[in-house]
Amino acid sequence: MAQLLVVTRSLVELTDRAVSDTELSHAAADVLMFAARQAARLVEDVVSLRSREPEDATAFVQCSSSADLDRAYSDLECLAEAASMIRAYGIGTQYRAHLAYLMRYAAESACQALERAERSMNLADLTTLTHSWVMDARA
Repeated sequence: MAQLLVVTRSLVELTDRAVSDTELSHAAADVLMFAARQAARLVEDVVSLRSREPEDATAFVQCSSSADLDRAYSDLECLAEAASMIRAYGIGTQYRAHLAYLMRYAAESACQALERAERSMNLADLTTLTHSWVMDARA
């Protein structure tokens, strides 16, 4: 999760720079597309790890971190697709600033969702660990 947050925060910085520069070059689009797709794969990995066992999967789907991870995944895929379109078709100067704002919004939204998911998962892990200690102490 830590690596995922680092990548996503970097995406926020890159899209923020694109807004400041009002420039979305093909090179910037390449980096954004690659990083957003990698981050989306990392989200898939987190979900896979959290839902390996059937009982874990049921609990995971019901917790708020599942919805936050889903949101982050969607935002990252959206960001990757936008960057892919820039690479494939370019973009007119009149639309660059608008697209940069939308891409920054998607990156910030993904980052916020991942931060919420991390807090929720840490709390769930702590609760599980505490419950385990109490059960061990009773035995």
